[in-house]
Amino acid sequence: MKRTFTRRELYELVWSTPISKLAEQLEISDRGLAKTCARHHIAVPGRGYWAKVEAGLPATKTPLWKLDNPATETVHIGGAKQSVNPYVAFAVEAAQKAVVQAKAKAKPTVARMVQRGVVDTDQPKVMSVDAHPKPSTVVFEPVTRPHTSVSGLALELKGAQPGTDGEISVTGVRVHRTSRLRVVAFLHHLAVALEVRGITFSLSDKGLKASILPEDVSFHISEGYQREKHEPTAPELKKSQDYERKRELASRRGEWLYPEKFWPEFDYHYTGKLTFEINTWADGARRRWADGKHQSFETMLDSIADGVLYHLAFDKARREEREEDERRRRHLAHRRELHQKRQEREAQRTQFLAGLAAFHREADDLRATIQKASEMLPVAEPEYLRMIEWAKSRLRYLEGQNEITTIAGNIRAANLFPEQDDLNDPEGDPPAKRSYW
Repeated sequence: MKRTFTRRELYELVWSTPISKLAEQLEISDRGLAKTCARHHIAVPGRGYWAKVEAGLPATKTPLWKLDNPATETVHIGGAKQSVNPYVAFAVEAAQKAVVQAKAKAKPTVARMVQRGVVDTDQPKVMSVDAHPKPSTVVFEPVTRPHTSVSGLALELKGAQPGTDGEISVTGVRVHRTSRLRVVAFLHHLAVALEVRGITFSLSDKGLKASILPEDVSFHISEGYQREKHEPTAPELKKSQDYERKRELASRRGEWLYPEKFWPEFDYHYTGKLTFEINTWADGARRRWADGKHQSFETMLDSIADGVLYHLAFDKARREEREEDERRRRHLAHRRELHQKRQEREAQRTQFLAGLAAFHREADDLRATIQKASEMLPVAEPEYLRMIEWAKSRLRYLEGQNEITTIAGNIRAANLFPEQDDLNDPEGDPPAKRSYW
């Protein structure tokens, strides 16, 4: 059975086959299938539905909701694609496409450097079957004139004062002082690799940054270390003992001295293994690269540059989708506003016509009343005569309201039937707002 469906296809399946049987056919748990349906806003039969169907009783079928997000229209069941959030699947696809296009434009950066003699490769070409693979030792030569975007950081690293453990730390970089030249060389070649991909490398308050405006991602480079319990040296022990004697003497004199420590609790030994880590998240993307047993940091340059490009393309796709969602939201809100105004105008039209009909009926009634009253005028009391005069005045008013020119003027004043309808929606009535329960 296939594992990729449209929302409509999966909806028809879950409403035609009990979910436990369908899950077994799809080789997935019924709970997992229910969660997949929930992620894609596909209603599933409730408890008792299939019992009613089997008994021949009427059973209510929940309709499939209409969604505005096209990313949810494709449903993957099982396999690697199942873990991709349907709301970011379009961004994953766009990011992958951007990386493929970038690779098609240029050869791998490290390969070009080897051809130019920029790097030294010492990987043996032939290896016996039982031999253990040796680490790839691609090493960038020290860079005397780093890329312009790296030169400022190179000066910062050069002027940074090492800590007690030899650590130097500047914005975006935390390594041992012996690794600073390696970091500068790597960042130089990374800036070149990013430039080939149309990416700008720069420094910011948040660290190292790569940009394809308006998107940017930050990242940092760090060096691993091992922490060991510090064993105090003889001089450190002597300082501690001398100070304790000093505190004891002060105590006898009624004075107080704060305790002091003369050695750190731990020693940190830097390993020389560097790690490159992107500070943002992108579904399906790698964020971290590090020196390993069988490859050095430098051999992953192209992978790192592609990873940065992936994150930027992912963020771009997400931003554009958010902007499109906002445009669709505003457009739908405008359509609903027009729909509301059309409904209000329809009510006004109905009320206007009902008023005309009421005027006609009242005028006809008054004419008949006045005609009948004319027979009583010779013997009528003054009050009766005044009532008839008022009825005649009221009839004149009603007849004036029913004249075509008066009706047309009232229609224009209320804008009930305009020649150019500003409330018209060429797309028809908008979908109603969903209610949740």
